[in-house]
Amino acid sequence: MNQLVRRPLLLSFLLSLPLWIVFNNYIVAIIVALLAGFLVSMCHSLWVINQQKDRQKDK
Repeated sequence: MNQLVRRPLLLSFLLSLPLWIVFNNYIVAIIVALLAGFLVSMCHSLWVINQQKDRQKDK
């Protein structure tokens, strides 16, 4: 899962397929998937950065 989160374009592509069924429009699905994929990737990056900062403070 970590490798998928680190690759937002691949995550967006995988998300776009079920969203295509939900929205019944591939253009809308790919736009929503891109936004969601990059949001998840940014949140994961911030989480990793905060964990590294916490580890440095403990030392």
